[in-house]
Amino acid sequence: MITSPDYALTNAWERARRRLTGLEQTYDPTTRRRLSALGLAPGWKCLEVGAGAGSIARWLGEQVGPSGSVSAVDLDVSGLRDLPANVEVRQADVRSDPLPEAAFDLVHARLLLNHLAEREAVLDRLVAALRPGGRLLLEEGDTFSIGAIDEDPDHARAMRAWCDVLATAADVDFGRKLPWLVVSRGLTDVGVECELPYAEGGSLGTEWLALTFDQLNERAGGQILDAETIERWKDKLAQPGRWFASLGLVAVSGRRA
Repeated sequence: MITSPDYALTNAWERARRRLTGLEQTYDPTTRRRLSALGLAPGWKCLEVGAGAGSIARWLGEQVGPSGSVSAVDLDVSGLRDLPANVEVRQADVRSDPLPEAAFDLVHARLLLNHLAEREAVLDRLVAALRPGGRLLLEEGDTFSIGAIDEDPDHARAMRAWCDVLATAADVDFGRKLPWLVVSRGLTDVGVECELPYAEGGSLGTEWLALTFDQLNERAGGQILDAETIERWKDKLAQPGRWFASLGLVAVSGRRA
């Protein structure tokens, strides 16, 4: 995670921990599946960048075992607690602080690069951190998902307002640019997936949607959507049996030659 005046979803927000927990529940299952498909095995040395609340760093540590290691890097490490002994926490700013070169079997980042103005330079550092044959997995948000939201007009309006505010501080369409950026850096065995997770009303997944909206709405001075629509939308989000689309992701993997 990035903590700077330009970061729209800072961990300093009073409900950030709960929001991060909802984000993990929404995206961790497919992230774990993708990482496993890359051949993740005991003994691997892994780099988790933008480690957030630590769920993927923790899981990686369990997968690589005592013969492997995980370096969990973030500018704000307050959420990185109770991790396995083979997970090392490092406070660093990947925009300026160096990373070890040719050192890792796996490098992973999720919802990180789109928040960074220096995203392509950081991508170069992530690629350089891979040893020959090492695998990269990047997962970034993209507004392609907004066009798929037609099940409820209030939900569509809220998600569009969310992305409009986020666009003032991030590249909300960065996911679709990832495949070419990875290929252009010489990686091979490139794989691309698009993901549009859904969450049932009354779950932590829909609570995450509401919390993210609230944080962005506070950033915008409470002006991004009328109060009546917000109240009606949140009432729907709380109803079991209804399903709501989240923010879509584009996931790109590749191998360093």
